[in-house]
Amino acid sequence: MAIEVFALESGHGHPVVLVSGLGGQASFWKPVMERLEQSHHVITFDHPGVGGSSLSGRPTIPGIVEAVLHVLEQKGIERAHFVGHSTGSLVVQTLALDFPERVESIVLSSGWARPDKRFEDFFAYRKLVLNRLGGTAYTALTRLAAYPSEWYGENFATEEALDFDAPSPVDVDMVLARIDMLLSYNRLDELHRISAKTLVVGAEDDYVIPYHHSRELARRIPGAQLVELSGGHFSPVTRTDDFVSLLRNFWESLA
Repeated sequence: MAIEVFALESGHGHPVVLVSGLGGQASFWKPVMERLEQSHHVITFDHPGVGGSSLSGRPTIPGIVEAVLHVLEQKGIERAHFVGHSTGSLVVQTLALDFPERVESIVLSSGWARPDKRFEDFFAYRKLVLNRLGGTAYTALTRLAAYPSEWYGENFATEEALDFDAPSPVDVDMVLARIDMLLSYNRLDELHRISAKTLVVGAEDDYVIPYHHSRELARRIPGAQLVELSGGHFSPVTRTDDFVSLLRNFWESLA
């Protein structure tokens, strides 16, 4: 349960809440916020136990939902558009299921309906790397797997060899607990109850959450639209302008 939630907001207009993925940091959304703030009241936040948001106990998806509702109450917002990326898609699915009166529409970016065996094996491997090799090696694996090769070369690659023993800011225990959180959460059989207008965005070149998960989400949620946007797992960062255009077009179609 969150005791204090660190939130960022900017812009004016219809409220939009951005929910980040496994990293849980509001800063993930900075490039998207910079573009949306011209026309929307944009809000994002650090998940409980991450960054500036405190946590008592273990992280849970319902606990993150509670943090979202806390921020909405603080800002005096009754309804909003919600955009959830990766782990954030679980949060947004839960909001649409349990608090439909607060939801104007939902966007599920690189999300999933349920973990399959490949999903479980890949995240087990990520946990092993984090446990045995530490945060620097874990971050390197994430970058190599989650970003398109060209984008990686332009933004992360250096002449020097990777130093896997370098100090890391990664909170190992928290990341392990958050991986367990997402692996254990599944509301597949309830997705047919989602009544909010839904856009599902996935990427054929997403190695972390392969595109077939987006297809399943769109199939399970009545009336959901499905759009493929290449850019690896982090298309809101690697293809920000295209991602924001999808959001704007979707919201305009609802007017």
